[in-house]
Amino acid sequence: MNRLISAIAVSVCLFIGASAEAKTYTFSQSGSSIKFFNKASLHGIEGTAKNFGGTLDSASLTGSLVVKTASMTTDLGPRDKKMHEFCLESVTFPAITFDVKSIEGGEALQNGEGAGQVTLVGSLTIRDVSKSVRVAADYAFVDTGLKLTGRYDFKWTDYGVPDPSIIISKLYPEMNVQFTLNAQ
Repeated sequence: MNRLISAIAVSVCLFIGASAEAKTYTFSQSGSSIKFFNKASLHGIEGTAKNFGGTLDSASLTGSLVVKTASMTTDLGPRDKKMHEFCLESVTFPAITFDVKSIEGGEALQNGEGAGQVTLVGSLTIRDVSKSVRVAADYAFVDTGLKLTGRYDFKWTDYGVPDPSIIISKLYPEMNVQFTLNAQ
């Protein structure tokens, strides 16, 4: 009987100790980046999102990321104007959102240490179109908190984004987003 009580007590302590590390992390723009890449018939296009934020809850294995579309830039004024007014319609659709509904392999995030790989499973919304997505990410716990890095490939045409191509340069629909997110 004493062994059973001791085993239960140890199990409870281990459970409480393991879950005590689980917490909600808030993404910081400091040291973080979200970059997007497209190919066109004449050249490649690189851009960055300068205003974004979100959270990751390591207890419930959920989270969100919100990118302000008006903050996205390729550092070329006329191209950015067309991206904001025609493609993204930044006034009508001010944000791109990724709602993380679960994290495969995320149990390792709950102890607040180590490094590894997870798959973020959720819904990506661009303009007014939402699609279920799976995004592979590497994670590492660092002195400042949690760091997530990854890449997601998709076609912007799947989200109803109009084609901004011009006669002399065709923009291909395949693009990728690369991210490094620091969270505290």
